[in-house]
Amino acid sequence: MCGRYYIMKQIYQVLKDMGVDVQWNQILLGDCFPKQKIPVIVENHGKLEIKKMQWGYRIPYTSQLIINARCETLLEKKLFQKDVKERRCLIFAKGFYEWDGHKHQVSFESVHDPILLMAGIYNDKEEVVIITKNANDVMKPVHSRMPLIIDQHDIVQWFDASISPYQFYDNDYPIQIVSGVYQPSLF
Repeated sequence: MCGRYYIMKQIYQVLKDMGVDVQWNQILLGDCFPKQKIPVIVENHGKLEIKKMQWGYRIPYTSQLIINARCETLLEKKLFQKDVKERRCLIFAKGFYEWDGHKHQVSFESVHDPILLMAGIYNDKEEVVIITKNANDVMKPVHSRMPLIIDQHDIVQWFDASISPYQFYDNDYPIQIVSGVYQPSLF
């Protein structure tokens, strides 16, 4: 699961270098939380641009907020079926947090890149969810799920609706723990 991530100042230049149409005032610095308006990358007539959307799908007639969607069931869930075909996005971050079983915060970032591109979808109300997958070997000791991370070389394919999101599932994007220490239980 991904319930909090962070954006650092240098991301603005990285996005510009990637060809994203971005203005400085569109970037939210620091921690990003569910229910917050977050900047996401969308494809608009072949151009990548930034749009602010609320993190989390609100479920009508309930107080429930869905912030993540499992890649394995995206095409099966009515809530996501249309959006995964028509409204894909990328949520950019320097890194993300998870908490281990002892409630220790652990930060994860890319091994090679200054930015993570987390796969997402959004609905017609401009609410966004982050797509998750089973954790890789680095993440497993801390949490069973992690964001589906799209490599910068695969951005065009991610926005191609004819390509199934499952094609990206087996990408083992290299992440590392950058702060916090995983503490295995002694008991």
